[in-house]
Parts: sequence; C-alpha cells; structure tokens
Amino acid sequence: MASSQNLKVAFMAALIVSMLMGGRHINSVDAKITCEQVTLTPCIGYGVMGGVVPASCCQGIRALNAASNTTEDRRAQCNCVKEGAAKIPGLDYDRVNTLPGICGSNCPYKLTHDLDCSKSDFSPS
Repeated sequence: MASSQNLKVAFMAALIVSMLMGGRHINSVDAKITCEQVTLTPCIGYGVMGGVVPASCCQGIRALNAASNTTEDRRAQCNCVKEGAAKIPGLDYDRVNTLPGICGSNCPYKLTHDLDCSKSDFSPS
C-alpha cells in the first residue's frame, strides 16, 4: 500500500516538474517571476497525503517569497502556483494553505481552485 502511495507522489512530482520546466513566462511586462522558478515540488506529498513537511518544501516557499518583490511578481507567483496546483490530483487546498504558517513564511493569498490572482491585493506588508 505504501509503495503505491510513493508511486503516486513520484508521478505527481514528475508531472509538476515537467509542467514547471516548460519555460512558460507570465504575460506581464513588469513581472520578473516565471513559472519555471516556482518549484515547490517537495511540497506535493504533504499537499496530497499530509504528514511531515519536508525542509526543502519550506526552503522553496521562503525562496519564492524572497524573489517576489513587486505586486506583479506576487501575481505571477500566484498564477503559477494556482495553475500548477490544478494539475495535481487529490491536492488538499486547505492543507496547502497551512504551509506558509508551518514554514514561518507569509503568503498574501489563500490558494483555491477559483482564486483570481489579478484581483488580489498583493501590496507588500
């Protein structure tokens, strides 16, 4: 049973990595964040099955937030995370939204399947 769960996580990780490595850029002149920079693959297992959050997940969240300096960067980050999350079968959005708190980081939005990143207030706090 555990082996099939590991296989599922490995498949989802490969799926998200291949999607994020596509080199797709956000359509904004001012945004410096690209989807290929949004590599939160270590967080997938926790987002789907729970358990212990890997240190590499928290490192990725903190690095991404540190690189998101402008409102446009944060909107780009939001869009990439939302699009990536939508492609992960069985992702628990409530669980995913606990990650910033667990990792000691801030997130200016709550991830949902219908989040409109263009209308969120991403003013630096």
